[in-house]
Amino acid sequence: MLMSVRWLIATALVVLVFGVVWAVSAEMYDLSKSTSLEIAAVTAAAIGLPLSWWSFRGQLLDEPPEVAWVTWRRMPSAPALNLPRPKDEARLESAFQPGPRTQVVVLTGPSGAGKTQLAAGYARARIAEGWPLVAWINSGSHEEMVAGLLEFADALSLRVPEEGTPRALERLRRHPPTGTQPSLIIFDGVSDLESIRPYLPAIPGWRVIVTSGAQEASHLGVEVALDLPATTELTAQTGLPESTCRKLGRLPSALDLAVATVREQASGSEPYLDRLRTVAAGQLLGDGQDGSRYEERYPAGSAEAVLVALQDSGFETDKEVRGLLGLLAVLSPSGASRGLLYQSADRVEDTVARLARWSLVSSRMDTDGVLLHELVRRAVDDRLRTDGGLPQAIADAAELLDRSTFGEEQAWDRRAEGDQLVAHIAALSTSAGSVTASLPPETVERVLGLRQWATRQLSAVGDGNRAVELAESIRHECETLLGPEHPDTLAASDNLVIAYVAARRSAEGIPLAEDVLATRERVLGDDHQDTLASHYTLAYAHEYAGHLDDAVRLYDKTYVEYARVYGPDNPQTATVGAALARVRAIAPARAAGRHRTGSAPQRPPRE
Repeated sequence: MLMSVRWLIATALVVLVFGVVWAVSAEMYDLSKSTSLEIAAVTAAAIGLPLSWWSFRGQLLDEPPEVAWVTWRRMPSAPALNLPRPKDEARLESAFQPGPRTQVVVLTGPSGAGKTQLAAGYARARIAEGWPLVAWINSGSHEEMVAGLLEFADALSLRVPEEGTPRALERLRRHPPTGTQPSLIIFDGVSDLESIRPYLPAIPGWRVIVTSGAQEASHLGVEVALDLPATTELTAQTGLPESTCRKLGRLPSALDLAVATVREQASGSEPYLDRLRTVAAGQLLGDGQDGSRYEERYPAGSAEAVLVALQDSGFETDKEVRGLLGLLAVLSPSGASRGLLYQSADRVEDTVARLARWSLVSSRMDTDGVLLHELVRRAVDDRLRTDGGLPQAIADAAELLDRSTFGEEQAWDRRAEGDQLVAHIAALSTSAGSVTASLPPETVERVLGLRQWATRQLSAVGDGNRAVELAESIRHECETLLGPEHPDTLAASDNLVIAYVAARRSAEGIPLAEDVLATRERVLGDDHQDTLASHYTLAYAHEYAGHLDDAVRLYDKTYVEYARVYGPDNPQTATVGAALARVRAIAPARAAGRHRTGSAPQRPPRE
């Protein structure tokens, strides 16, 4: 780790003070050499201790540590059919001009044209050259993008407990490049270019690549528009006839599937072309303007190539294949870790290897993530909707995620895992929302529970703004569908109060906490655990709003209620008692202006 500016300043001041005190005590007061040294050492130490803390805090919080190497292998690995694109690679490289300033290059082009693989190839090449900082951020949705940025911030030691996501992301924006080469960050699959502008590096020395289907990108940076390869070039590289390449829309992603299918079936190119004519792409071709579900348009042949690969790989007949593809289709597009997928079935690795041979799934460079191309995701989603299998896929994914959640006491230690689960839950909620009427009540309840968990996880790691946004949407939906006094609605309101506290908006949560408490007392009774939890939440909101006298009074009342219901030795009662002692202890500090508010609340454990 390199020395920070603050450390150098602190060291210089300590040396200066030591020298001045030594000289003054020896010359002016005519003290002995040993006595002068002792006085100088004590004085320097007295000044050095606070300066050391100032230096350490600055390095930890304000001046991020220099990280020598971050091998960030989150980008896709090379595909089986890695078509050489020397002209596009040269255009991408030439778009970056010499100089220290941060530069943004936006790769645009048709869906499936290979924007992601071109960017990934550039990243893999830079890693091979020894570039120290290379980051890959999946940006198909805001949740994916934030999860990726936070994971990168963690790798750079830029996340600090109780300070929240905005501070970590701002540190990441201002992290200096490392080493002599530029640092590289790639935002892949961006639909709204303006959405990433607040996250672009603010320190010179970074190179930024954005892949997007946007029609106009010059306002963000240098636009490099990709053209589809020529038919003759594709025929030479793949061995497929020109007629097949044209049928597949000349898309590299579709050609990859075609080559894999021909290889696995050992059927030759002409029979394969006949197979393409036997399937119908249906709504896979829609552009969002004709009543279809999708914004991007793919050529008919490319969609048909996916459907042929799905049929021949066993999607209709093999339960393992169907189950795994169904999970990947409803989880986050950034991919699912093998650790998560291993919990879903016994033969996951064999199924992944089989689907990889068909080019239906791919992996990341770190070998952990299993990915679906957007075209394959769309085809799987369409097939599941057509045959009524999507509700089962959603139910399986909800059960899998439910088994993977953890308690709030582990929120910070498992924050990277939590970020990914939040992204998965967001994607699953979108899929579930499109077929709510077809889902069993238990699945709807489980998806709602997962969203509630996501709210609490975000609050617990200090990501208050995102927690408030999610909690408000859940509360509104519950009130609309279930009514204001339904237990799920009250739980959503309680989570919203906690989110307000995490967002440092505690005063806004107090009226809501009072309403929830009054309703639970009337509907559930004074002794119900949810009513007792509402007493605690109200006290906590008052504490972090700075109303310490009210907080002490409410905590005291809550402690009496918990002791009456559970007994004085119960762990829940002890937790409330500790909160009461904490607030009583910080009252003097609050008067002196030292009480920090806004950290995530720790609610009492439930039985």
